[in-house]
Amino acid sequence: MIKHIVVAVDSSPTSDNALDMAINLAKTYDAKLSFLHVIRDMQLPESVLRMAEVEHIQGARTDVLRFVGEKILKSAEKKAKDAGLNNTASKVAVGDPASEITDLAKKDKADLIVIGTRGHSDLKGMFLGSVSRKVSNLAGVNVMIVR
Repeated sequence: MIKHIVVAVDSSPTSDNALDMAINLAKTYDAKLSFLHVIRDMQLPESVLRMAEVEHIQGARTDVLRFVGEKILKSAEKKAKDAGLNNTASKVAVGDPASEITDLAKKDKADLIVIGTRGHSDLKGMFLGSVSRKVSNLAGVNVMIVR
């Protein structure tokens, strides 16, 4: 039985497909649906910050991305509410996307993670890795990867 679903959202087409799938599953199983938007933690090198003589650049970048993330989450919440779902939660996290997704699923005792995939070739995925592949390897719960 699925009681709690975590879905990663970033407004990409595959993320939108994952959101639609998660909403349908949450309706079918009367499950809680948690939306997560992750801001990649990409620290600027100290040398760049010194050259710019502006230490607050990193914080400003994160603030802008957090604002965008909140808008993405509000859109996901509206879509879920329009579909008749009221048992939802939302979170913006900063860090490694795969780790943040699997950590939230573990912390909230989710039964399922739904995530979109960019559909990279096996060769590219082998060298660069992908968030969906890493999530499926790290997760202690079932993962549905949506195209």
